[in-house]
Amino acid sequence: MEDLDQIMAQRLAKTRDLFLKVLAERDREIVEARRKVEQEEAPIDTGMAEIRSVYHRIAGSAGSLGFADFGDLASTFEATIDSLREARRTDPTGWAAVVRDSEIFRSRIAQLLQNR
Repeated sequence: MEDLDQIMAQRLAKTRDLFLKVLAERDREIVEARRKVEQEEAPIDTGMAEIRSVYHRIAGSAGSLGFADFGDLASTFEATIDSLREARRTDPTGWAAVVRDSEIFRSRIAQLLQNR
């Protein structure tokens, strides 16, 4: 039984390491979505959808890998974007809220990567 526990712990550690590597890519996706909106290469709604997708993917896996608080933060920011889009707040004011949240989120990504 101990061998199985060790194997599972090793696999979980590898999966967590992979998750942390993927976070760097997700951070780049957030930056790119923001850049496209700020450079007027994409409408605000598209930028919101792209950032929401990042939050959704992270929220779905973070908790099971030991990052429950981070997953909850992703879920909260995902819900914020959903609310803004449902209220048709895909305007500069709504975008400012998304940018503010994304800065908080990116800061948490940086902390997680630093504390590897």
